[in-house]
Amino acid sequence: MRDAVIVLPRALKHGLPEDDIQCAWHNAKAIRRRNFDIPCIYAAAGPDEAGNLVELLLAEQEDGDFIVYHAMKLTRKMANELDL
Repeated sequence: MRDAVIVLPRALKHGLPEDDIQCAWHNAKAIRRRNFDIPCIYAAAGPDEAGNLVELLLAEQEDGDFIVYHAMKLTRKMANELDL
């Protein structure tokens, strides 16, 4: 499930570089499916290259690819959702 993902430009708006987003996904500490519709939406959190926790929102496409559309420093709200 943790293959490379497509990072949309809007996921970069909080200043995280794409390498940190990829790192957070590949090293995710928590992943939670938010719905059972298509596309499936996932919330995840993992460390960036410096070890800072990053929150991600991803959409799983019908072909199995994942698209990151949100990435930023982990918030308390997301940490609570992921039981971190």
